[in-house]
Formats: sequence, structure tokens, C-alpha cells
Amino acid sequence: MMIHTATKKIFAFSAIVAIAGVFADVGMTQSIHNTSRSIALGGGGGAYINGYHANFVNPANLMIPDRDTRYTVGFIGGIQASAGGSLINTGLYNKHFTKGNVIDTEMALQISDDWFGSGSGSAAHMGVGLDVVPLGVSYRRDDMAFSVAARARTMGSAGMSKGMFEMALTGLNTQVFNEPKKVNLNTEMIAMWELSFGFSMEAWRNREHFTPGSMRVYAGVAPKILFGRGYAKMGLKSQLHVTGREQESRIVHDFNYYIHTVGNLTDGFSDYYQERRVRGNKDALLDDFFDDDTFSDLGGLSGMGLGFDLGGTFEWYIDDVSLPVIGTGPRILRASLSILDIGGINFRNNPGDFQAGEVFVWEGLTVDFDYIDEEHEGKFSNYLEYVLEDSIGSDIYGNFSPRDVKNHRVGLTPVVNAGGALSMGRLSVMLDVGKGTNNRSINSRRLYSALGSEYRIAEVVPVRVGMRVGGNSAINLSAGTGIDLRNFEFTIGVMSTPSSSRGGMNLSAAWSGLVVRF
Repeated sequence: MMIHTATKKIFAFSAIVAIAGVFADVGMTQSIHNTSRSIALGGGGGAYINGYHANFVNPANLMIPDRDTRYTVGFIGGIQASAGGSLINTGLYNKHFTKGNVIDTEMALQISDDWFGSGSGSAAHMGVGLDVVPLGVSYRRDDMAFSVAARARTMGSAGMSKGMFEMALTGLNTQVFNEPKKVNLNTEMIAMWELSFGFSMEAWRNREHFTPGSMRVYAGVAPKILFGRGYAKMGLKSQLHVTGREQESRIVHDFNYYIHTVGNLTDGFSDYYQERRVRGNKDALLDDFFDDDTFSDLGGLSGMGLGFDLGGTFEWYIDDVSLPVIGTGPRILRASLSILDIGGINFRNNPGDFQAGEVFVWEGLTVDFDYIDEEHEGKFSNYLEYVLEDSIGSDIYGNFSPRDVKNHRVGLTPVVNAGGALSMGRLSVMLDVGKGTNNRSINSRRLYSALGSEYRIAEVVPVRVGMRVGGNSAINLSAGTGIDLRNFEFTIGVMSTPSSSRGGMNLSAAWSGLVVRF
């Protein structure tokens, strides 16, 4: 009973503080902004995404013609959702948890090695995201281009150590934790609006445009205003050591954690601290200080910041082609380099920072039957619940203290991306290589590459396929199609991981929205 209930409390505590970090919204984001076209082509776009979406991928591409039109307008002009990471692994889940196997200690350790690797201090990460462009407008002239686009973003990420995963499978197992192991957990959610202003211009050319052999260099920048809608973050770092035999175990949990909040959520933690710690009300429970009003301020303005995206594109009009399958048209090679998502938000709306740290040692459960009869109606279950929620839950794990903070400074998800695209008639091929500078949300420090090919049937129906390698998951395959006329677009794209056993899972989808060009 002792080991089982202690396990429940440690793991439940970790889950509760993680859930506190997930309050901000239900949503997701991608390391590089994706459209229905780029998702279908492997998730790149640095050398070919144009129109107002170029603000978030490579502002220099605002100068790339879009079906010989000048204006592009999008109403609900793009929606994309993604979820992925090494912690999301359907391949390993199906292998180990859908066969009806009994998960004993030996099998649990094998599952842990498959999922996290053999290193005892390894960890896994997952991210989810949603981008919506409710309105975007771009205008292109011969020598420069302009655009304005609004984007709603929500980034979510979570990670856990191998030790936390093993504790979830085995409990406080003396065989698993006979040596101290890291039992860590972290989670973060950020919700924001962006208002981006793109500008691009021709920086150099060697001759008249659209003549064989002509070359041009475009340069672009897109500063943006950031409006924070919600934010929460939690981090637990701990070390767990369990020694002895099953009924005589000694549990040592050396832990510290922090919880960052804004808005009404801060008030809930602050009020609990005042009631329980300052006023000494032992009947106060953390759950009692959160209700529907706690989340009523979500979507409001919690912070502001600035950011920018910038890039350059080289364009070479090689010659004209006329082939039976490819059709007639120019052969154009483009190469690009972009630096994306630089900036951050200062969340100033009632910021909260709550921290705790302690070495929790448990060597048994003392049972006072007279006390149980007097205070808990003679029911051991009531007494046990009191011990777990009050003595351990509140006095040990809930013993946090607030720190004075003026704001939470939250950075974005910077990415460096190099792209290439070759178009000739109805056929195009694209290649992107990039790397993130952090592991926030879908962003990853691992190098990624995206390869795609597009063929336009009768210049109306694009057939797109792609592959993505690296980043936050295993190899991904993608595809997409739809209707893409000169003045109207309605297309979709999807991406998924055929086998997630090595590297993790990714699932992404995007819709062009209602796009009009003229």
C-alpha cells in the first residue's frame, strides 16, 4: 500500500503541475510556417512560397509573381495544424501496448530503452501547434512588393525524462530506482496574435527581367507586432531513489519545480498560498481556488512584443522549355536564405512565479487508529486520502512560495532555412534545409531537409508529393492537391510518419483557405 500510494502522489503531482501549464489554449505551431502547398511538398517553402504567406517563410518571395497577378487576398487565408516529437510514438505504442502483454519490470525497462534510448538521463519531447491566417493581403510591383498578414498562433510543448516514464510504468520500484534517477517533467503553452508587415524589393539584376539568362536578387523583411493572449510554463527537476524491500522501502525524492503563470491563473495560486501558508488554514486545497473564472481572461491582451522575419532570394531565368509532358514555360531556378521568427513577448498581465524545492523522505505510513476513529469516522480510506492530499500533497509538494516578477519574457522559435526550387512548365522540384535554435513546440535543433515535387494537370490541378527527414520526428511523407486557378485557390496538404519507431511521430495538415488573386 505504501509504495503504490506514494507513486500515485508523486506522479499525480507531476501531472497536476503539467496540466497547469496547458491552460493557455488548445492549439499548436510549426517551426517554419506552412501552407497547404508547402506541407504537401515536405514542409519547406523558402524558395517558392509567395504572396502574403511569404511574410512568415521568406519575405523576399513577395517579389515572385503568382500567376502573373498583382494582388493576393486571403479570407481565412490558411490553416495548418501539427503534432509530433519523439514522445509521440505510435509505432512503439502499438508494439508494446496493444498485444495484451503483461508489463512486468523487465519488459517496462525494455520499453523505456526502445522509447528513450539506453542512456539513463535521456529525455523525449513533443510539440503541438495551430496557425491560422484569418486575413492576408499582398501587392507586387515590378521593383518592390508589400503585404500585411495577421496570424493567430498557439505553441505547445512537453517533455519528460526516462525516469519519469519508468515511474509511470513501474511505480516506485526498488529494482528500477535502486540507483538515483532523474524524474523530470516540463510543459509550456503560448497563445498569441501576430500582425506582420512585409516589404521586398529588387536588390540587383543583370539584365531585363523574363529574358533567358536574366538574374535577379530580391531582399525582404517583415517586422511584426506580437500580442500575447496567454502563457503558462512548468518545470520539474528531481531525483528519485528507492531502496530496501517491497514492504520496507525507503523513498527519497529530491525535487524542485517552478510554475510560471499570467492573469487569473496567477491569482488562483496566490490565493491558495495566502490561505494555506500565510493564514495557516489546513483545510485549504489547491483545487478549491480554480473555477471557470480562472480562465475567463484567456484571449485577452496579456503581453506585447516585437519580432521580424527576413530573407533573400536569387532568381535565374535559365531559358524557355517546350516538351510534350512538361508543357511550355520558363525554366527558372531560385535559391533562398531566410532567418525566421526572431523576437519575443513580454507578458505583463499579472505575472506569477511559484517555486518549491525539498528532499522528501518516506520510510513508512504511521497509522493511529484512535485518530482515525475520532477525525475520520473510523475509515482508513478517509485517513489515507487525508495523508496523501494534506500531509504529502499540500505540505510537501504543494509547499511553494511566490517570487516577485515584473514580466515573463518569452522568445519565439527561430529557424535558419536555405531553399532551392526549379520550375519548368508544369513541373517543379523543391529542396529545403533548415535548423531551429531551440526545441520549443514543433521547432527542433536537429537539422531537417524537405524534398518535394509538383506537377500541374492542365495547369489547374496540382499533384504534390514530398518527404521530410530530420527535425523533431522520423521520416515523413506528404501529399496534396486541390484546385489552383489563376484567380482562385482551394488546396489541401497532409504529412505523416509511416514508421515512428525510430525518431518519433509527426502528423500535419493544412488548408489554403479562401484565396483570391487578381
